[in-house]
Order: sequence, then structure tokens, then C-alpha cells
Amino acid sequence: MEGKGEEEKNPRENRFFVAVHVGAGFHSPSNEKALKSVMNRACLAAASLLSQKPGSSSSSSYPHRCLDAVSAAIQDDPCTNAGRGSNLTEDGNVECDASIMDANSGAFGGVGAVPGVRNAIKIATCLAKEQMIGSSLLGRLPPM
Repeated sequence: MEGKGEEEKNPRENRFFVAVHVGAGFHSPSNEKALKSVMNRACLAAASLLSQKPGSSSSSSYPHRCLDAVSAAIQDDPCTNAGRGSNLTEDGNVECDASIMDANSGAFGGVGAVPGVRNAIKIATCLAKEQMIGSSLLGRLPPM
């Protein structure tokens, strides 16, 4: 019997599933092609990070890699309101919201009504990673 490769020893080790959506509500059928393209780009962005072998120079630790994959999938695009400002405030200003959570550790990050930020998910991701690292906060609650 021949020796098995690393991936064959543990076939579930590098398996993942990526699902995305482009927001709730009505989407015009005329935008269908563009929205499918956005979803495809988001899935490929996440999958490219998740498919990296652990320990490679460009990959981060597993929990951080998962958060990074979600963050990479959620980037601004002209077809959706992600990174473009969600809905405008009553004053006509752009304020973004974003949140992210790691199910294994329970670490989370979220921001709301943030002005002047193109991708609020990046801030939320940094906050979640800080919780996972457990940086010294001298007994204070971590920012959220």
C-alpha cells in the first residue's frame, strides 16, 4: 500500500463552505447578472483565503483566517450597498454598520453608524481579533 498524502490522511481538514447574499429586499431582474458576479467574486475572495494551507507564510491562524475570509467577501461594490453606505441618514449622510462573530470562540466585533468608513467590516474584524488575542485591557471590557 502506498503512503497517503497529508490531505488524504485528514480529508476534512481543509474543507469549507462559503455562502453569500446580496442583501434583503427586492432586486430587479435586470440586475441579476451583476449581482451573480458580485456573489461569485465574494465567494472566490473568501475561498482563496480559506484554501491556503495552515502555516504558510501568507495564511494567518485558523480562527483569524476565517474572520479574514468573511471580511474579504464583504467589500464595497457598486451593485450592492456594502461599503457604499447602507441607507442614508435623515440628514443625507452615509453611516455604515457591520458585525462579525467567530462561532468557536464567541469573539465578536461590531460597529454602528460609523461615518467616513468605506468597509466597516474591517473595523469589526479587528475588534473580534483583539478579543481572540486577549490583549491586556487591565480588567476592562474590550471595545465592541
